[in-house]
Amino acid sequence: MRFFLTSDDPKSKARALALSKKLNIEIFKKPPQKQIKEFSEDYFFTCSKGRLFLKKGLGQNSKPIFSDFDDWAKNYEDNLLKNSTKGLPANFSCLDLTAGFGKDALEISKVVNCKSLVLVEKEAWVFELLVDGIKNISCNRAGGLLKKFKTFNMDNLEFLESKNETFDLIYIDPMFLGVKKSKAKKHMQALRDLSTAVIQKELLKKSLDFANYRVIVKRHKNMEYLEAIVPNRSVKGKVVRYDIYNTN
Repeated sequence: MRFFLTSDDPKSKARALALSKKLNIEIFKKPPQKQIKEFSEDYFFTCSKGRLFLKKGLGQNSKPIFSDFDDWAKNYEDNLLKNSTKGLPANFSCLDLTAGFGKDALEISKVVNCKSLVLVEKEAWVFELLVDGIKNISCNRAGGLLKKFKTFNMDNLEFLESKNETFDLIYIDPMFLGVKKSKAKKHMQALRDLSTAVIQKELLKKSLDFANYRVIVKRHKNMEYLEAIVPNRSVKGKVVRYDIYNTN
């Protein structure tokens, strides 16, 4: 499995070259048609006329992967996650230490009591897709929700220690490392395949010091508690659970 940067529009070539240098991803040189199948397991960070996106392989059936906030705002609901925020104060602040594509942060922003969200993402290519997704929103609902967002491209532990700021809620999603990949959705599969960042040791323990009310950790239902710290309670679903750690 390899990772390339490419463009599908002549006007995007300059941007592709700049991103190649910034992200340290090799520019893809298209091979003869007969060799296309050799790249079916590789990923392509693509600069198009409208947006940035990721795709796996070069086939026509390869669907783009990006932060689709318009679709998530209108057509996606994670009631388990939203239920995990019950009991938080009015106008609560949230820090998402593992932002990824921003889908979970958007769900938290749908909670009426949520005033602001800080999203921290260490992986540079993921951060570029996240920011590009924010820039490309078009529906009013997504626009209203994303006004709560503030993004940072940095290590999550370094963020906690350098900002020295507390939040009412801190959210952590360690990507279900160790769980079989076969059933993972394409966004999560791409993160698992391409991310170089690993979950920081003592991230939960440190987060408990900076959370005014609660830390929520997303886990696969069969996984052990993060850092072997037992939560106050868990909200469980068919596939995932949210472990809740109260700090007040």
